Amino acid sequence: METQVAELFGFLTSDREDMRKLAVENCKAISTSPDLQPFFGLNNGAPIKQLIALMDDHALIAHDAISTLVNLSANASLLPHFASPTFVASLVLAIILPQNVLADLCCMLLNNMTKKDDISKLLVPEYNQKEEEDKFKLRFNPSALLSTNSAGVSVPNGDANEKNTAAKKKQRRKTPYLDNLLEVFVRPNSLDPKKPKNEDDDDKTKGNNSAKRPTAAHNPNASYDFLAGVFANISMTPIGAIALRSRSNVDNVIRLSKLVPFVSHEAGKWSTIRRGGCISAIKNCCFDVQVQETGGLLLSAELNLVPYVLLPLCGPNDFDDEDIDNLPEELQLLESTKTREPVIEFRLMLVETLLLLASTRPGRAHLREMKVYYVVRALHSSEKNEDIIDRIERLVTMLMGEEENKDAVNTAPKKKRAAAVEVVEEDSDDEDGNGPAIEEIV
Repeated sequence: METQVAELFGFLTSDREDMRKLAVENCKAISTSPDLQPFFGLNNGAPIKQLIALMDDHALIAHDAISTLVNLSANASLLPHFASPTFVASLVLAIILPQNVLADLCCMLLNNMTKKDDISKLLVPEYNQKEEEDKFKLRFNPSALLSTNSAGVSVPNGDANEKNTAAKKKQRRKTPYLDNLLEVFVRPNSLDPKKPKNEDDDDKTKGNNSAKRPTAAHNPNASYDFLAGVFANISMTPIGAIALRSRSNVDNVIRLSKLVPFVSHEAGKWSTIRRGGCISAIKNCCFDVQVQETGGLLLSAELNLVPYVLLPLCGPNDFDDEDIDNLPEELQLLESTKTREPVIEFRLMLVETLLLLASTRPGRAHLREMKVYYVVRALHSSEKNEDIIDRIERLVTMLMGEEENKDAVNTAPKKKRAAAVEVVEEDSDDEDGNGPAIEEIV
């Protein structure tokens, strides 16, 4: 069998396009077999490298090559052959390239690849306290940064233009792969997915202001939903969680703020894959709420995380008039058709996120201010899942109990970070926290 497979691999580099196409089709077929997948790792992963090279071939050949790589990347023993910085860079480029019809397949491949920490770390920048301070100033007070030099001394009026130009040049930062991926991931957020294609044309004839209409989709051929799994995988590493709690090099906002809008399940606007990956990433970032550099941003008014977490846990008519007045604005005047998050695993992660935020004294104070008790009390009365009920009762104990002199930093749930592939299969209950990988089924 090994001889036959090796002969098949030889045709991947054939000069004839039809032979390469036939070879990659057969590789795709055998790549779904766990017994045959190890053959792709022979000769230091030479067949995988040949398939990677075929990603730049004819569109049909590239499609089958990427599909094969998706199947192979589900095998953890083969992932070291994917850990090339050059390949990761080319894959990110393929994902963000406008009009690329294979972008979603590339997202699936990157999702499987980032289960390996060495690969996920290639996507995130190192934390730099000085850069974070500059980005904060640019976000809220850009004139303060432009009017001072690097020593923090006011710039004389006569040299203002020269100093401002130098400061602007200094502010130009390389865009990390993480920021590139986040930007294409959030593009659908500006669009109404149910909007008719010709509605824009109707608006033009009516003379509407084009600036008020949604911008065009970055890539109408892709949903980018599987990038949510990439962000969840990234958040499972300490450096990745810090990066998500830090500020983007694109617009200086907290990166996590780009994920929180996709938590909602209302109107079926976002897929289960997208929602689950974002919820997993948010929960994983909350494991480090005690981290001095970025943990405090989880409780900041800028991120406004808690209302986003609470909204999917709310049902119809949960609160009386007196309670409504005390709730955050986002939770007031909910529609009578409001429903709770239907996926049990997602509700559990949302409640555990609150439990993690409650692991510090400032976090508990913030949750009390947000009136979290009202929401979880109503959820507890209707919840049937024993795990969720247990988490709610622990959360209520922490919120309603008297504060001790020392902060109860060890009361957070002793649980692994949420794996990305909880996104893919809702029934997954993998003990090692990794869950099933995404495979291209033929």
